[in-house]
Amino acid sequence: MKFTQYTLNQVAGFDNQILAQQLVYNQKDFWNFEWGTQVTNQTGWTTNVNPIDLTGTTIDAQIIRRDIINLDDSRTGLNFDIVDYPYPAPITTVVSSSSSDNTFTCLDTKQLFVNQPVRFTGTVIGSVAINTTYYIKTIITATTFTISETSGGSIFTIPTTETGLMVINRVAPTAISLPITNRIDALGKFTMTIDDDTWDVIAGDPELNINSNNPVCFTGRVKISFPAFGDQPAYDEVIFILFLIISDGVIN
Repeated sequence: MKFTQYTLNQVAGFDNQILAQQLVYNQKDFWNFEWGTQVTNQTGWTTNVNPIDLTGTTIDAQIIRRDIINLDDSRTGLNFDIVDYPYPAPITTVVSSSSSDNTFTCLDTKQLFVNQPVRFTGTVIGSVAINTTYYIKTIITATTFTISETSGGSIFTIPTTETGLMVINRVAPTAISLPITNRIDALGKFTMTIDDDTWDVIAGDPELNINSNNPVCFTGRVKISFPAFGDQPAYDEVIFILFLIISDGVIN
């Protein structure tokens, strides 16, 4: 997978280091890092790499989900704009609730999927708490669904039948830490694992559908924090991360 310089610059700036790749849903992967300084001879050729001792450093890797717009597969590579997730936040509007079967009725359920985290704003219908995370439990019809208070939990009980206008919103993601393993400090080596168990992507997400134009996007960084040493103050080294997740994994 090749990305245009414009796409990479959004994450890493003009000349910073970046790792970019494409994965399928539920795929595990890893990157092995080796930190060192190049040794050159008088003619300018690189003759060796001396490892940088990572003893006492803190190594931290984080990613966060993003959205993609203006996707274009050009001759110079995959080109797109990266924006904050969710974009846009609203999914649909709830117009009524039913205490007889604990269902909500909305304009349409096309963008809903089971176990999807959602939040509600606007008029309170069905006694849900505004700006509190719930999960889609079942999708009954093209306009009706149920929710639960926890992922995989029991159906939320609706005490009263009501009508009104209550907006369903996607939930903004939080940063995800990636595991750092296999540290050999004296040799400047470590491994960063792209652990599929930590991705904020759920089977059923419309962005993983076979007919979806845009894949799921994650950006982030690996930061190595060096402590102060003698007269040298503490400093950080950063490598940026960009990766896309597509189907098939096999889901949807």
